[in-house]
Amino acid sequence: MRLVAAVVVVVLVLVAGTATFLGMHRMLPWQSVPVPSLDQIAGKQGATVDSLTADQVEAELRSEGFRTTRSQQYSGKSAGAFLAFSNVSEGQQLRHGDLIDIVESLGPGVPSGTVGAKATDSKQTLAGMNVPVTYRAVYTAGGQVTDSSGSARTLTDGMVAATYPADGQPVTDIGAGITVAVATTQGTGIPVDYYGQDPAVVQADLASRGYTVAWEPRFATKANIGKIVGSDPALGSAAAAGTSVTLYYGVDSSTAQGMHDDALAMNSDGILISDLTAAAGLYCKADGSDCITLSEDCGQRSCVLVSSQTGPADVSGMTELVPCFFAQGTCMYNPDTTTSLGTDRAPYWEGSPLLFGDTGTFELTTWRQVVYGYCGTSGDWKYWKQETVSGGDSMQVCVDGQIRDAYHMDISHDVDDPGYQMDDAWYVYVPVGADIKAVEDMGYFDADAMSQAASQGEPDSGTPYLIARDPSLYTDQQRRQYKHDVFPDLASVDMTTNVNPSIAFLGNHARYAVKPAPSAQSAYYLVENPLAQQRLGVFAEANIDGTASSDSESSPGPSELPSSASGDSSSPQESTATPQKRYTSEEAVASIHQGDFTPVAGTYCSYDSPQFPNRCVTITETGMISGTGNAMEEQRGSQQLGADAQGAEGTVLLEAPMSYWKCIGDDGVAHPAAFEDCDLAHAVPSYTVTIYLDPGKEDWGSWGYPSNPRDIPFLTELQDEREMEFSHTFEDCFYKME
Repeated sequence: MRLVAAVVVVVLVLVAGTATFLGMHRMLPWQSVPVPSLDQIAGKQGATVDSLTADQVEAELRSEGFRTTRSQQYSGKSAGAFLAFSNVSEGQQLRHGDLIDIVESLGPGVPSGTVGAKATDSKQTLAGMNVPVTYRAVYTAGGQVTDSSGSARTLTDGMVAATYPADGQPVTDIGAGITVAVATTQGTGIPVDYYGQDPAVVQADLASRGYTVAWEPRFATKANIGKIVGSDPALGSAAAAGTSVTLYYGVDSSTAQGMHDDALAMNSDGILISDLTAAAGLYCKADGSDCITLSEDCGQRSCVLVSSQTGPADVSGMTELVPCFFAQGTCMYNPDTTTSLGTDRAPYWEGSPLLFGDTGTFELTTWRQVVYGYCGTSGDWKYWKQETVSGGDSMQVCVDGQIRDAYHMDISHDVDDPGYQMDDAWYVYVPVGADIKAVEDMGYFDADAMSQAASQGEPDSGTPYLIARDPSLYTDQQRRQYKHDVFPDLASVDMTTNVNPSIAFLGNHARYAVKPAPSAQSAYYLVENPLAQQRLGVFAEANIDGTASSDSESSPGPSELPSSASGDSSSPQESTATPQKRYTSEEAVASIHQGDFTPVAGTYCSYDSPQFPNRCVTITETGMISGTGNAMEEQRGSQQLGADAQGAEGTVLLEAPMSYWKCIGDDGVAHPAAFEDCDLAHAVPSYTVTIYLDPGKEDWGSWGYPSNPRDIPFLTELQDEREMEFSHTFEDCFYKME
């Protein structure tokens, strides 16, 4: 009994001591404790209040005995920064173990609910993102837009019709910031509310308003299969009646295979060509942490697809994305067959079940990855192509890390073998409805990567996505190596065989399997948006505090253009207006790349003559070009010039997409057609113009002319792209009406 009593006394003493300790620190369940101030938390963390992170605040609150949760929102602070408490305030008395919600910053972005609200209501919130915010007017016919909750809202003047980035998405380009499309019913054009509508309804509406319509497919989410997902000119942009409009409609894997079969065809050189622009768009991880843009680049003779990871297309085409089309011999070459490329494709394509199988998927990589070797030191490798002449002699060789011309050196000594390098861009594209499981079962992806992906969830099959190979998951030797180091028995084989291990096609016996494998975390999902990223600059800026800015597409009609002085047939009439600013080609190109064509905007007229009375071409500040006084210009209508301007020595070259080409049938009706499908007598080409911003800098003597009679900017037009003939006579030039 005495022992039991002693134990009880000890227990009571311990309980009393513990209670006293907890009571002194206000940790008893019935006691209240204050929420620590941010100053207190910052002091303990050795930080300032403004620099506190959500992790630091959470650690301190838990040490005080509180439970915590987190909510997240976009803000002008960097991702992970602490913003506020959502359910309590500093100093508020709570019980031990009560729950405190910490608001964590996601960085700048467009808060959900911006679309469908008044632009004025979003102004303060977006200004707080600490990134540039641009408001642009987009044309609406008073249709409907879907807000972030999925509810349909009727568009009215001043309402946010769309944003870029999309509603609820993060800002991925801090410099570009946020573009807000503000609805306006003023003017005429391509309504932004066509987005998501039935193509037949849209086509009928456009036809009733005097537009001509063509179609192009674009991969789309399940909800937008068979619906309008974009247009050219862009949705929401101004466009005069008679303009040729290309409508983009959503497709899935059921049409992807047929699209490739139709597009993969031999051209006159025996080269396989393919239109991959259906995959153009912005692709982001589910959490918005990383994005890849696949862009349609129409700076060359045809439109190609390029990746933001490799930069714009160059003249050699090295950065152009391909499904290993014309280079199929490089990817799946069968040395045992003597079948020519043009008569039987089976030996060349049987190793590509993604592109030509029934999975609905396909690979995308750069041209340089499949046809180019590397030469140089470990720190400075250069792309090169080992081409051969008759007899098998190499035109170029790699010697001591330098690309050398075989014609100008003694190559009797040993030369280096070409190297292999893993490109930044290697994608597996998965449209809606594609069978990615079949690709996995083929062993296409790395086994360890598949095991890791199994715990990360399945990708969303209702949205097109791509899996991007990550070079950082491979060893240094795998990413860059010389052929003879890895394949000594094949060291004498040239670059036309499929021994490059970076070529992941299943027909390549030496390939490295792709990492990572498909999962909810590795997938880059298509982010659909009515606003086309590359065409934001075509919209006029809007003043949301008053009325939208004036319609930038409006321009003087033929009757309003200044005419030549009476009796003077040598030049256009001098303008009495203040001379406009003269731009350098560098300034003009930089502005046009941002979608602002102001440096070249204006009306350009030819000499008055019996043959071309008051023939003029007008370029607007948004890059729409149209002409008058000539049957060719009238048949062209209004076209959108591309923003991929090129310039040098005071000149700027601008081109409208090839999709504007028309073929005038015997019935007099214009039909969209590629120029190779139309004879010269019926072809109506798209606009291609060269603008001379400062004629005084041009060496006219080299052109066979003693001087330029007028020191004002002028424009020359590419009359026939097939013949590449410009009009260089001064009578055929279009002088700017300043």
